[in-house]
Amino acid sequence: MNKIILLFLLIITAVSCKKDNIEPLKPKGKPKGEIPTKTTNLSDCYKADIAGNIIELQIQNKAEVTTGTLTYAFSGKEVTQGAFKGKWENNILVANYYYKAKGKSKERQIVFKRINNELLEGYGERKTNSTQFKDVTKIKFNENMPLKKVVCN
Repeated sequence: MNKIILLFLLIITAVSCKKDNIEPLKPKGKPKGEIPTKTTNLSDCYKADIAGNIIELQIQNKAEVTTGTLTYAFSGKEVTQGAFKGKWENNILVANYYYKAKGKSKERQIVFKRINNELLEGYGERKTNSTQFKDVTKIKFNENMPLKKVVCN
């Protein structure tokens, strides 16, 4: 009886250790059409144009980081255009804006609040000798020049 059990265990061990020579399935030809891909790079564009004063903002949302471009073209003033990098928290974008003005590279903190399909730019007290806001929670938002969502160019 012990020999039968031992033989049975040897057979099971031998069978379970046998290496399969099965090749993985390979596709026959190329798929028809394009394969849809899941994107995490979503672009939104916003614009305000009040009496020739223009603000344009394009946002690229990527996981934890939000980047984009921002242009200010106010009547009678130099156009400033640059890039920003920041993050959203409770429908508020806090970012650092990098741009050139009068031939010099500059940086300042920007804040925008999203309400439905509009963005309101934030303003408030800045830290002494800094371009950063003193307290982001005390920012006021400019309702007189809302940036409305537009189709990106």
